[in-house]
Amino acid sequence: MNQMISIVTICFNSENEIERTMKSVLYQDYKYIEYVIKDGNSKDRTNRIVKKYQTLFQNKGIYFQHIISEDQGIYDAMNIAVKNCHGDWVIFMNSGDFFYNNTVVSDIFNNRTWHKADVIYGNTLFRLTRNRGIIANHDINLIENNWSMCHQSLFTRRELLQKFPFDSQYRIVADYDQALRLKRERCSFQKVNLIISVMDREGMSIKLISLRTKENNLLTDKYALKR
Repeated sequence: MNQMISIVTICFNSENEIERTMKSVLYQDYKYIEYVIKDGNSKDRTNRIVKKYQTLFQNKGIYFQHIISEDQGIYDAMNIAVKNCHGDWVIFMNSGDFFYNNTVVSDIFNNRTWHKADVIYGNTLFRLTRNRGIIANHDINLIENNWSMCHQSLFTRRELLQKFPFDSQYRIVADYDQALRLKRERCSFQKVNLIISVMDREGMSIKLISLRTKENNLLTDKYALKR
């Protein structure tokens, strides 16, 4: 049975980044995709750019939703988006991030059902410059050693995201908190030896180092992680 994949993009005032992300979704060669864009009521050209691409997605048979509404930040927006998803699996490819290549989704889901998995994850390429980067080799066995995993490289069952939504009291580490909770709930994490996503080293967690450190310390205490 074909698995429907919900790809979610969260954006706000992202006119310089949103197009690259949308193209990486549009060019995926997997047939069973829905695309949900949740915009926090951008004041720039972001939503005009999104609307320009809407027909292209629809012509390709991709179910397309464009939600514009106020929210309380990125993780609140991600929770809102999940409520509008219909797929078997959800992945968050937020504005500025993009898939490593056009076959990532099909390489994972064509002819594979993953009936024993709750979360499927791979690796992430962090771009340092246009032509240089480093690969984060994610490993669920290291997650309790303060090695988080990028949500851009995780496919999670939709019902789990609904049951265990992101805790939006965190501004930086709610995805790490959620992954830790899913592991403590004995969810099954299955790794694929693929680079799934590409990220620039310019996100909020990089810019707000002190807040990230503070929130990581909160999670260390909450889950009794190794320091």
